Amino acid sequence: MSKLDLDGQLWRFALEFYALPGVAEACLTLQDQADVDVIELLAAIYAERVLLQPLSSEDVADLHRQTAEWRGATVLPLREIRRVLKPPRDGFPEERHLLREKVKAAELLAEQIQLAITEQWLGQRAAKSGLSIREVFALIPKDDAAGQPRNERAIGIALSALETAMEHVIRNCGNSKKFGDQ
Repeated sequence: MSKLDLDGQLWRFALEFYALPGVAEACLTLQDQADVDVIELLAAIYAERVLLQPLSSEDVADLHRQTAEWRGATVLPLREIRRVLKPPRDGFPEERHLLREKVKAAELLAEQIQLAITEQWLGQRAAKSGLSIREVFALIPKDDAAGQPRNERAIGIALSALETAMEHVIRNCGNSKKFGDQ
């Protein structure tokens, strides 16, 4: 694999899109309630709305194969450690929050690297007809939910919030600067 651009257009898009009203909450809901890889979902939104090259079902599967090992070895374990350190726990010192902040920063860097891997993959794929975001969402492989019940209502609301934010992307892509460009 060639050297990654950690500050690429997909990273900048992800930061801008995530900052839109309702997007962070929607992404966290989809991550927590539907076990979705938000990076893959953001990549699908970017491909559809910015690159104007929606992902096909084959693309979704290939993207997952490209990033699954990295995600499983870095992003998910760091997220689990961060979550364990969040609430006060018997036997954990008060200073656990200092470690939690370091782990949180490492998790963000791991996600940034996953976005760079994804952007590199997007640049190499052949454009073809693709799917809507709801269809892509249904195809994104889910993490092991460990028997957790899904809140379908919350998932539907989160998807609607993302679709609303995607309309913002369409409006801004028509401006002189492309959404995600600096």
